[in-house]
Amino acid sequence: MRRLIITALAALAVESEAATYTLNRVSHYNAVRSQTDRNPRMSACGPTRKGQIALSRDLLRQVGCGAHVRITINGKSRVYVVNDTMHRRYRRTADILVNRVGTARKLGVSRGTLTVLRKGRPYRG
Repeated sequence: MRRLIITALAALAVESEAATYTLNRVSHYNAVRSQTDRNPRMSACGPTRKGQIALSRDLLRQVGCGAHVRITINGKSRVYVVNDTMHRRYRRTADILVNRVGTARKLGVSRGTLTVLRKGRPYRG
């Protein structure tokens, strides 16, 4: 019992130290040629996969490739894996991968917060 309490307290301490960033823009994209480069199956950090997110370069340098992050929009949150980057003109921005163009349009653009749950490997792009 004592070990369980200590483990829970340690987890709370780690969670409270997690870096949190305000996102000026959270949008949605599809892995299609018109929205990516010539090869939509490859992301900046590896193969494109379900549940990935692209970050602006300023944030990607902070959290790294493969980081696990929680994105909160309008009180709803979900965990994603950082696997891609965005054009250099964006700052404090996240782009969430979705399956359909209609879904991306329906979800639109909003503001949110990003909480780093686990840092990834350094991005050198």
